[in-house]
Amino acid sequence: MMKLSVFKSCLASAASTVISIGAAQAQVDEIVVTSQKREQNVQDVGIAVTAFGDEQIRAAGISTADNVADSISGVQIYNYRGKSQPSFVVRGVGTQDFAPNTSPTAAVYIDEVYLGSNILTGFQIFDVERVEVLKGPQGTLFGRNTTGGAVSYTTKRPTDEFEGYAELGYSNYQSVDGKLAIGGAVADGIRARLAGKVSNQARGYYENTFTQDQNPFGPFPNFSNLETDIGEDFNWAARLLTEFDIGANATLLLNVHGGGRESDTLPVTSFGFTQIPGSGGVCQATATGGAVSDPRFCGDAFGYSDTDGDPYVVSNDVVGKNDEENIGASARLEWDLGSVSFTSVSAYENADKLQSADADGSAFAVFTNEYDIELKQFSQEFRLNSNSNGDLFWIAGAYFSFDEIDQLFYGDLNPLLGLGVEFNNEFEQKTTSAAGYGQAEYFFTDKLRATAGLRFTYEKRDFFSINTFTDEFGNETIANFGLTPDDAAIIDDTVTNKKLSGRIGLDYFLTDDAMIYASYSRGFKSGGYDGDFSFTRQQLDPYSEEILTSYEFGWKTTLADEQLRFNGAAFYYDYADPQVRVQRISNAGLPFNQLINLNSADVLGVETDLLWAPVDGLDLAASYTYLDTQLNVVDPDPALALFDGNELPLAANHSFTVLARYEQPVTDRFSASFQVDGKYNGEYELNAENLPWLAQDSYFLLNSRLSLFETDGGWELSVWGRNLLDETFLIGSYSLFGAFPGYYNAPRTYGVTLRYDW
Repeated sequence: MMKLSVFKSCLASAASTVISIGAAQAQVDEIVVTSQKREQNVQDVGIAVTAFGDEQIRAAGISTADNVADSISGVQIYNYRGKSQPSFVVRGVGTQDFAPNTSPTAAVYIDEVYLGSNILTGFQIFDVERVEVLKGPQGTLFGRNTTGGAVSYTTKRPTDEFEGYAELGYSNYQSVDGKLAIGGAVADGIRARLAGKVSNQARGYYENTFTQDQNPFGPFPNFSNLETDIGEDFNWAARLLTEFDIGANATLLLNVHGGGRESDTLPVTSFGFTQIPGSGGVCQATATGGAVSDPRFCGDAFGYSDTDGDPYVVSNDVVGKNDEENIGASARLEWDLGSVSFTSVSAYENADKLQSADADGSAFAVFTNEYDIELKQFSQEFRLNSNSNGDLFWIAGAYFSFDEIDQLFYGDLNPLLGLGVEFNNEFEQKTTSAAGYGQAEYFFTDKLRATAGLRFTYEKRDFFSINTFTDEFGNETIANFGLTPDDAAIIDDTVTNKKLSGRIGLDYFLTDDAMIYASYSRGFKSGGYDGDFSFTRQQLDPYSEEILTSYEFGWKTTLADEQLRFNGAAFYYDYADPQVRVQRISNAGLPFNQLINLNSADVLGVETDLLWAPVDGLDLAASYTYLDTQLNVVDPDPALALFDGNELPLAANHSFTVLARYEQPVTDRFSASFQVDGKYNGEYELNAENLPWLAQDSYFLLNSRLSLFETDGGWELSVWGRNLLDETFLIGSYSLFGAFPGYYNAPRTYGVTLRYDW
């Protein structure tokens, strides 16, 4: 009740500010997006797009993918063990998977370069001009793996003017971060911009209370790292953009970038569903349902249960480490040929990740592992588009990419599990993708516009995986917890997908400031192979592609002399063969995780966005999303039939965002601004099993920022806070040996930032 009262007070304060300021004329700012591969006013685009410009990104303190999701209703993040592998869940559609060879369902692009693995998407957001979240399948212009939508980041390009900024910040948990950007003309026809960020969190927000006497089994032979403080995080990133004028009609933009992270692997909390012997009570929780889990009676396979009630106090016998490095480069050629323009985008990405973890999240030596991942990705896109300002606009292109992911997975096991004492997984996946696409927009009248687009995609994945166990005597064998020799966990296979996707839309402009649209669109996400450790050949069976067909009606209006913008949409998704990670049982009775296809799902939703500038200096914004999701599963396997009627994970039925920002001069030289914003997520399921003891309660994230700055540019001092109500909730989990280890969001953070612009 206290948190709700604080929220109501914030809204009341914002409302009273509106009344007291007066009636000065104001207008909402125009938002420019590139969701159709060209710059347009968001109000003229017949798709649902949420976009943030540079000033909004700074005011909201957006620096990670989590921050982006926390600013948009109907969008959540699945982030495996912390900050480095985020996957967006848009309108309830998203793949909750930690394997690096599984492509995100909402595709992520930076400067139009597709990032094909979640180990590439955790980069720091800095020196960014714009962030766009495209909702719904984007099967034409973005195409590959966009059943949920697409998230596009656009970095700041160099200009002829000498400009830049320096920023230094300090926040709780002994965190220091700095940003620097500098750019301008370096010679006639040559411009450059160098930007970078470095951050160091010296103290974690997790306390580890583990002592050796808590572990009856003794330490693991190959893993040893004990810390009382978990959450240290050092990361850096840098980017150099150099743009060349080639004659009068062409430019070449070269982008070289890289980054790295050295951090603790954030721990998990063990939520058990196995009866603890001698507990004196009954554990009613099960892997497929049951009552709310009581940690006094329910534990993991060895009876461990976390009973302290504090999500940020853990007892882990090993503290994992996470080391990442990435480097990449791209070349973008833009050539104006008169009636048409030609664009070429070539890119290369390389990423390495070494991560260890106490996978069971308990004080017992049960299961500790280490991932060693290397990814290489090359992509090339060519496209032509018309330059005409007439009734017809068209765009056509071709896309090619190749990526290779190699993983070595090693772990120690408690021999009492009966699985051995050591295990290894080695896999190699090579993916070749090619596509051709085209889209045309045509005004039949000055009010009616039709859009039609089509994309053909070819994708082939070659996959090799071998999984081995080593027993107490040093004997290594291929893992086989099935019933026959053919169940051995080894595969050398290929899966190929060939699919058409696209979009048909009608936009009707009621006036210059009001548009309604209707669209039919289809996107698909290719099939592949599970990159997790496998106990049997069954676990390595390929999953097929998923296909999402969307029917959407929306409106975009600018009202009250451009003081008010009110947009919205209603949509229905026919979601065929959704790819979902679930708990399964082998034919020998062993539980394991597997990424599989369920039959289908339905998604019904409504969303609205409001932006209002009632007076000069005051901006108010709000958005709301309603989702009704349901899995439809008809399967002779009784374990899979249990999913029928369940909700999709991380799909809150109700969510909304609010924002109020007021800016006013305080002296002839300085101005001040105050912003308060927040997001509410209603109750949601954490996994497709819809376990009642893992269902998440509603919460409200409250953020604020107070800034004093020079009106004409220069110095700026800001005090800010995120998650001020200190809400705590689970953001992911997985099944393991009689428990579902889960991981939490970040607690309250606050700090101060000093910035200078020139």
